[in-house]
Formats: sequence, C-alpha cells, structure tokens
Amino acid sequence: MSQSIPSPLFDSDRSNSVDLTLNEYESTDPLDLSELDLRMIKSEVNEGAERLDLTFDRNGMATLRATQYVGIISLPDGPTLQIRPKAGQTNLLTLLRYAQGVQSETIEEETSISAGRTFIEALAALFEAELEAVIRQGLHRDYRRVEEVENNLRGRLNVQKQIQRQGITPTQFECTYDELTYDTIPNKAALFAATHLTRFVRDQTLERALEKHCHRLRQRVSLEPVRPAELDQVELTRLNDHYSDLIRLTKLVLRSIYVREFTTGTQRSFALLIDMNQIFERTVERAVTEVFDDYGSCTVKSQTTTRNLVTDGKHTISIRPDILVRNEERNPILVGDAKWKLGRPANADFYQMTSYQFAHDVPGVLIYPEQREEIASQYTVVDQHPLSLIELPTPKPTEKFHSYTRRLRSELEEKLFSLLGHGLIGTV
Repeated sequence: MSQSIPSPLFDSDRSNSVDLTLNEYESTDPLDLSELDLRMIKSEVNEGAERLDLTFDRNGMATLRATQYVGIISLPDGPTLQIRPKAGQTNLLTLLRYAQGVQSETIEEETSISAGRTFIEALAALFEAELEAVIRQGLHRDYRRVEEVENNLRGRLNVQKQIQRQGITPTQFECTYDELTYDTIPNKAALFAATHLTRFVRDQTLERALEKHCHRLRQRVSLEPVRPAELDQVELTRLNDHYSDLIRLTKLVLRSIYVREFTTGTQRSFALLIDMNQIFERTVERAVTEVFDDYGSCTVKSQTTTRNLVTDGKHTISIRPDILVRNEERNPILVGDAKWKLGRPANADFYQMTSYQFAHDVPGVLIYPEQREEIASQYTVVDQHPLSLIELPTPKPTEKFHSYTRRLRSELEEKLFSLLGHGLIGTV
C-alpha cells in the first residue's frame, strides 16, 4: 500500500484529508472511520455487490480491502481512497478505448495522460474527447411531446382539459404539441456524466476541458439524473450515429457511480467504481471476435447460457462461458474464459474450464492479462481435450492504439491457431 498527501480531491474543511492509494486487493492500515463513513460503505458503495471489503479489529478500527473494482471513493468524514488496477504497466487509456469499442480518432495519442496516470483520468480523457467530437459535429435535437397552457392556440387543443380547467370563457388554451429540443436523453446523460467526472479528475487541463463542456451543455440541456437503462432505449439513426462512442462511455460512467450525493455539512461525497473483470472480459470478447472475423462461417458468442450439466440425475447447473466459438454447422469448436488475474492460476479456474469443455467436447482456453509468459502453458484434460493458458497482450505505457490492436490480433491469432490447428480453422 502506498500513501500520499496531494491536494484534496474536493474543497472541504474535513480534518482527515489524507488520500490513500491502493492497488486491487490491497488493504489499508487500520482506520478510525465515523459512523457516517461506515454507513456510506455499507449501504451505498457496497449496495448490491461487495465492492470494498470492510473488516474490524478488536479495537474497533476499520480496515478497507480493495476488490476488482477500481476508481475513487471519497468518504464523508474520512479519506479519499483511490484504487488502481493491479496491472500497473498497462496503458489504461488504450485498454479502455479498445474494450469500449471507441473507433473514432478523437483521442489524441500524444495526450499527456495517454498512459493512464489513474484509471479515472484515463476514462475521463476518453469521455472528454468523444464529448468534444459530438459537440463539434453538432448536438442532436429531437421532438418531444409537450402539454402546456398557452396564451395562443398552438398545436392540438386538449378539449377535455380545456373544458375542465378553462371554463366557458377561456383566456388560455390547453395545448399539446411536439417541440424540437436539445433536452434529449443522450445529451442529458452526457451532461450528467461530465458533471460527475469533473469532481474526480486531478489533471487540471482535463478538469477545465470537462467544465467547459458542462458550461456549453447547460446553455441548452437540463442537468438532471439519467439512468443507464434510459440510454439502452436510445435508437441511433443517421442523424445521431455520431453519438455511438459517447453513449457507450456514458453508460460506463453512469453504471459506475454508486453514490449520487451524500452530504454532511459542506462536504460532498461520491464514489465511482468500475469492475475491471468486466473491462477485461469485454477486451477478450472483442479480441477473439476480431480474430475469427476473417473466417465468416464462425460465430463468437459471449456470456450466454449454452447448456446445462446434470449433477445427480435431477439437478442441473447452467453453463455460461465468457466465449463460445461455433462453426458453420453451429457446432462448438472452442470455449474460453477471461480471468483478470496476475500470478499463478487458481485450481477453481481449471475446474470451471474443464466443466465447460466436458459440456461441449471442445478445446478450451483460459485467458489472463499479459505477464511475461510466466503462466502461459498447455494442458490436456483426460488425454482428450486440449486446454491452453494464454496471456492476452495488454497495451504498453507508450504504445500507440493501432500498434497495440495489430499486435493483439497477431499474437492472439497465432495462439488460437496453435490450439485449434490450422486445418480446423481453415475448414470451419
């Protein structure tokens, strides 16, 4: 664990303003946290998932242990806790861009934080670049149904309301009409996300850029909460398809903010935590899909229940691998699982993968982040099913995005060909 005392993340008069920095699965020293801090961790940060492990010693002092969630937590009375990914030599900006499928060239490769000084700043830099591109290309407007009382008749008269509210000698009209507005779900969601990201970044240039965008948006767009599910309903057309990358990033931000507004006195507290397992799974899914794109008869499915295992003749267990590749006859040819882990693979990883292989009768692959080929190896399950441990290339600190994607595809393709055999690949 490393500790530092930079400038406070938020302006406040709190007595304990020391920032703590952890990597994934590291623990703090014992802390004297207030009841408000503890309540925030239990009911807000850990609502629905164990994002931050909390334990106590015999003296009532609290120890916080990071999980696979990375980001920032600012406690009401306690410190600001920053959790970094354990793969510290990875270019987080490039990894995020690839995982989220951001294809446009709006993010400058030579940005001062291109290596991802912190995870949140890497996310914010990518988000800011896409938001700038959308604003530059033009905010999209759409029609919304409005029901208002007007001095002059506009649109369609709501006869029932007119009779009920205005009487027999009306001076105003109950109107229903469609209005062209910038107050669309994508615009409001982008403003909401940008406002929250501004609170977390420490890079002053990035902070000013986000604040500038917020100011420009507020001139046309209402600042109000937007749920990720609302963005799922947005339909992209030729008029607003330039929002596609921004919408994906906005969803990631909105789904990661677990504390909206937790106030004590003048101190505001927020938490933004992102599951690195999901980021890595999305990276693996996209990489494997791109490798098989040249073989049009193959299909790659992710996170889908494929079949059940019968355990005792009565009960079944659902099989849900991260990756399942099928040939043109729809028969499985490869099953895989992504593991955002460093170091020696756990026995549970092997047990899980072998169950997938027995269920589908195919080769299997366990995919871990790059770690100098220390765990890459080949196995055979019951002298029948080949099982390969692959280290997925991760972007190096100074590596350009397109250089990384070429290296990723080339190395992964070679490893998958070695596992499946060129003949099998060539005939699918």
